[in-house]
Amino acid sequence: MSIVGCGRTGGAVGLALNRAGYTIAAAWSRSRAGRQRAHRLLDIPVLADPAEVAAAGEVVFVAVPDDAIGLMAEQIAPGIRPRSRVVHTSGGTSIEVLRPARDAGARTGSMHPLQTIPDATHGADALAGAAVAVTCAPEDRLDLFRIARAWGGRPFVVADDAKPRYHAAAVFASNFIVSSAWAAAALLRQVGVRDTTAALAPLLRATVDNLIARGPEKALTGPVVRRDAATIRRHVDVLAETEPEVLEAYRGLTRLTGHLAGFDDVVEEAL
Repeated sequence: MSIVGCGRTGGAVGLALNRAGYTIAAAWSRSRAGRQRAHRLLDIPVLADPAEVAAAGEVVFVAVPDDAIGLMAEQIAPGIRPRSRVVHTSGGTSIEVLRPARDAGARTGSMHPLQTIPDATHGADALAGAAVAVTCAPEDRLDLFRIARAWGGRPFVVADDAKPRYHAAAVFASNFIVSSAWAAAALLRQVGVRDTTAALAPLLRATVDNLIARGPEKALTGPVVRRDAATIRRHVDVLAETEPEVLEAYRGLTRLTGHLAGFDDVVEEAL
């Protein structure tokens, strides 16, 4: 196997596969930090030419930013082995972006771990048990599922034209939770709370535990569920004074919460 792009995702996938017994033959990274990461975690050659990295592996993981995948597919195409596999790790990008590699004789697909990866080492640990969205031709599914299961992943199929919707779901489940926690911490600091992490941690943990155990509808609490339009209006008024960006998010999330609770009328009256 080869890894093209040794950032957080590429490093985590490479390390997880290495632990699972796969041989990582070579890697490429644009950044010095990525090259050092590959040396430190995988102890493998880091080559200057992406095509040489592709030539070194029967399976090539392309783990570069979404807008660079197409260019990277062009750069690795000269080194593609016949019938090798080229897989990108983007959750929202079509596998059609790998067409140059496919035209060079590779089987193409994508494998996106449905997991947050803060760094390569912790990310490799977190891949075990995480779902993995696999997009590929039906005849390639068994092989890609086998790779995902080797690192402890739970693969499932996502159609290529469904990837943007799938990835939006991942953003809601991870990125927006982080942004919401940041907004909560910022507001707490304004009322004098110094250690916002300690203050919020029990609430965040209990919220996630309830969500997993009970589902969204039963885990939901707060003014929308209580049909408390007056409290929502007070929130809007205070946020409008000093936090216009947070207010915009509050309004959007309150409408979403109202839709979940079945109280759209209450929300619209309050907002």
